Amino acid sequence: MAAPTEEFSSERLVIGGGLAGSLLALALRERGLAVTLLDPGSGDTATALSYGVIPGWPLAATALARLAPQAGARWRALEDRHGALGWHPAHWRLPLPVSQVDGEAFGQRLPAALAAAGVEVRRGQAQTLERSGSGWRVHLVEGPPLQAAQVVLAAGSGCRALWPDLPARLRSSWAGVLQLQARPPDLSPDQLQLPLQFQRPELERRAPELEAEAWIVDPGVVPRGRGALVGQLTLVRPAATGSGAPADPEPDPQRMEQRLRQGLEPLTSAWQAVPARYRQACVSFCSEGQPLAGPVAGAPGLWVFSGFSGGFAQVPVLAPLLAACLADPGGPALDALQRLGVLPQAAG
Repeated sequence: MAAPTEEFSSERLVIGGGLAGSLLALALRERGLAVTLLDPGSGDTATALSYGVIPGWPLAATALARLAPQAGARWRALEDRHGALGWHPAHWRLPLPVSQVDGEAFGQRLPAALAAAGVEVRRGQAQTLERSGSGWRVHLVEGPPLQAAQVVLAAGSGCRALWPDLPARLRSSWAGVLQLQARPPDLSPDQLQLPLQFQRPELERRAPELEAEAWIVDPGVVPRGRGALVGQLTLVRPAATGSGAPADPEPDPQRMEQRLRQGLEPLTSAWQAVPARYRQACVSFCSEGQPLAGPVAGAPGLWVFSGFSGGFAQVPVLAPLLAACLADPGGPALDALQRLGVLPQAAG
């Protein structure tokens, strides 16, 4: 990966090296389009801490949710083209189709897949974004700026800092998990121990009405590499990322870990005897449950791809559509995104 040493110009630049930015970059390369991916390359991220679960059935009645059964097939297609990325069929206590992307394997194998596909990856942290002629200039925390005709904000909770006028439904929360060094003996490599219903989506929907911070713990245990992830703590603050609001400050990790462990007390599992490390990250979500994927209103050449709830199921089906839009901004793919209800200007 190259570190910027002089001003760099690209036809299209994707800001964010996590799940959304990386799969979008691969989708653009599948169309033969040149793309540069700006990856900060440090710290815990939503991608690294995700369960990576992909349900094979719709979780809601929306048009986007009805595409969920296609996500598994899309991951198979990605692996056919780019090699193993950590996807595998899994088992749950209900007889329903489900699969998982192992976050550790995905993180290890993704750089080689991006390089083989011809994605130019540059290390750097975007600091500000401004119009520059008919394109955009991205200023970095360190190093000279980057120029691009098209810029895609796929930096999760960092998107609003770069463009404050994104729709107010794009918000942030803090997510925490326990990472086990070894997989519990009662958990097989393809087994998922999940609640029948997660509380997080309901908390996210209530986010605009919150007057004080709220948090919930969703119990669960899923494999990750040779270890496992346990629990999901979600902390949402009132108006944390409303239009013009300041960044969401990091909560005290010790207090968050205490909350998570208290919420997991009813969960009886051998995981409690395995050494665990608490990890947390600021993540993005959309309070209406529909992510943002499309052109930013009033900013020609600027696009957004963020706010996912269940990104491992949503991103692989949306990335090819957004890549088609970037290739042909006035083409039919834009209508497809409109029907799915994910265009930024549709629900700002």
